[in-house]
Amino acid sequence: MVMILSFLEKKKFPRSRKNYNNKSFGFNNKGDIRIQQTAFMILAVFFFFVLVGLFFLGYYSRDLKARTHELEKKQTIASLQTLIDMAELSYDATGYEYLSLDEDKILVMSVEDYSTIWPVSSIKIYKVFPAFDKLVKCPNPECNYYVVYDSGQEEVEEYSTFVSLCRKNKEFGSIYDKCEIAKLSAGVENVK
Repeated sequence: MVMILSFLEKKKFPRSRKNYNNKSFGFNNKGDIRIQQTAFMILAVFFFFVLVGLFFLGYYSRDLKARTHELEKKQTIASLQTLIDMAELSYDATGYEYLSLDEDKILVMSVEDYSTIWPVSSIKIYKVFPAFDKLVKCPNPECNYYVVYDSGQEEVEEYSTFVSLCRKNKEFGSIYDKCEIAKLSAGVENVK
């Protein structure tokens, strides 16, 4: 019985070199091997460009964060002039049009919540002259600084400019413009 099975096996699967190579491995000439090498080379080139693309995206996104922060700084510095010129804060009197803020308007803006109109993270106004020993937040008697807006962000980088802080004052039956030197400070979120 073993002989019959071995005979049938030999008949079904001839052991010639030509048939063995063609049926078992699928390629017997150099053309098939070159096609396979070309396919692997195309895959290697594809993965190389994928890695180069990932490196480029990583570098570009790192540079993008730095450029975004630099743009926010420039926008904050430019918005200082915009804040001074806003009708909500500017002092409307003859001769005080340039770099002057209305203290009464600032007092109202610091008490109410107008957080949707500000293009920056924080707006603070400090009285510079006369010099004060400690900061007292307005609206208190003898106060020396206003917090017009604070977004609550912890890491804020501030940029400032000097302005005139003016208000109408009444003494001895006459009304006059009283102006003090102040520092307008606008903050932008410090992203590291």
